[in-house]
Amino acid sequence: MRATATELNKHPGKYINQAIKEPVILERSGHPVAVIVSYERYIQLEDAYWGELATSAEKAKKIGKKATLDFLKSDK
Repeated sequence: MRATATELNKHPGKYINQAIKEPVILERSGHPVAVIVSYERYIQLEDAYWGELATSAEKAKKIGKKATLDFLKSDK
């Protein structure tokens, strides 16, 4: 779903509820500038990001496998 910043200001609840179901792309002057996602999806994206960073560091031999696993098991 797409919305303008003006639409978001007029009906915030509508777009927050929609963001729980799917990302809401916010546009300014017809161009995408931000995305609203549910908290659950945000956590999934963040976990994937940090996991990928740890895997890349391990592959680059910047950290060892044990440090990677310890990091992924921690609460960051």
